[in-house]
Amino acid sequence: MTFGEIIRDAREKSSLSQEDVAKAIEKKYHIRLSPSYLSMIENGSRTNLTVNLLGALLDFFGLPLETALSLFAQPALKSSYLFEASKTYGGFSGEGQAGGDLDGLPEEARRSLADYTEYIIEKYKRSQESSGKNR
Repeated sequence: MTFGEIIRDAREKSSLSQEDVAKAIEKKYHIRLSPSYLSMIENGSRTNLTVNLLGALLDFFGLPLETALSLFAQPALKSSYLFEASKTYGGFSGEGQAGGDLDGLPEEARRSLADYTEYIIEKYKRSQESSGKNR
């Protein structure tokens, strides 16, 4: 079973919708998770999870750490990554930003910036991967 299938199974056994889980994860762990992103995790199209999100999903469903090993047990999928934090790639950390210009933003704006930063990082990595394949 893949990680996404295990998460889907745990969610369905808990009789929760993807929206219920997304809201609960955000409320309990302060990690933004949209229902559509959760859907992508469940169907296996998103395997590059942050450490924080991975930990939140495992804790929320009471799953052991070994559950996440399936994310790395598929060598054919070269798109599986585990990020410690987006700031590793120069992304928006939300706190301690140089100059403190972003510290006064509302939490919703900070989350939007974090989501956009993640999108740009993924888009850049994909373009780098595809340009490397064409050589």
